[in-house]
Amino acid sequence: MKTRRLSAVLVGALALMSGCGSDSDGGGDASSGDEQLTIGFSAPDLSASFWVSMTYGVTDEAEKLGVDVVSVNAGGDANANQQISQLQDLLQRNVDAMIVGATDGDAVRSVVEQALGRDIPVVGLSSLPNTDELTSAVGTDNAGMGAIQADCLAEALGGTGKVAMFAGPVGQSWAEGRATGFTDALADEYPGLEVVTTSNTADNRNSALTTMQDITQRYPDVTGVYTVTDDIGAGVVDALRESGAADAVKVTSANFSPAAQDLVADGGFACIAVQEIVEQGREAVRQAVAAARGEDVEKQVVTPVVRVDSENIDTVDLSSVRAPEGYTP
Repeated sequence: MKTRRLSAVLVGALALMSGCGSDSDGGGDASSGDEQLTIGFSAPDLSASFWVSMTYGVTDEAEKLGVDVVSVNAGGDANANQQISQLQDLLQRNVDAMIVGATDGDAVRSVVEQALGRDIPVVGLSSLPNTDELTSAVGTDNAGMGAIQADCLAEALGGTGKVAMFAGPVGQSWAEGRATGFTDALADEYPGLEVVTTSNTADNRNSALTTMQDITQRYPDVTGVYTVTDDIGAGVVDALRESGAADAVKVTSANFSPAAQDLVADGGFACIAVQEIVEQGREAVRQAVAAARGEDVEKQVVTPVVRVDSENIDTVDLSSVRAPEGYTP
């Protein structure tokens, strides 16, 4: 097994991102053997735009490779028990491989290791089960996303200010990675930015709106907000606009839903850190199929990230970033 970093064009104007991703038809038809492969795919929350786009990548690539996908949805990051039950059902169906985006990396560890113990390959996708035994781990540079947001917020605030952090749900490796990248960058490069409060809200726009309303009352001197996802960020902007504080408080976020694209364009977000969500779903299928067929598997696949703001928003290539308009899982 080996580790690699995918290259892809996210923003044509940025030379550092030149190149293209893996051919989505690579690996041939997975059904060309004696039996058609069945891959189990467990998503934590299909109410989140992120996982909708991830699901599109998984299902579209599976169709191209001639693979059946059995998809299950835990219905929320807090529903670890539901996900565990769904994973156990996939085990009973004796799927050929599993792709798991974890509700809680620690909570699902036991059932994931049970699958691995039965020689069922398990590919962790973005939100990783907390085990070193994964067949492959597919994700992005989460710490890099947090660092991008730190750079952006420092620029927007002139290097000084009080910051509120929306660090995302507890138990999510991606959320922890981004938050660590953000705080490490502040400590190393931007000591004038002080984090005065940190919230671990669910990845939900309404929850973020309510929490930001409370923060505005308790910390009226906050001038910057870090948000770990665009759904959370959108809720924060909603609250700031309702209170009339939107012009005085700068917000950064991550991912690139249609709502986030609008918020970058109209100034609601100072900038956003963008990852290749669809490509991650595609890559997870490629690794799962390779493992099920006994072929070489890459232990870790890390897709790139890029900063998007009002100056380069019109050059973003969305094909590897989010599901087509109108797609529903």
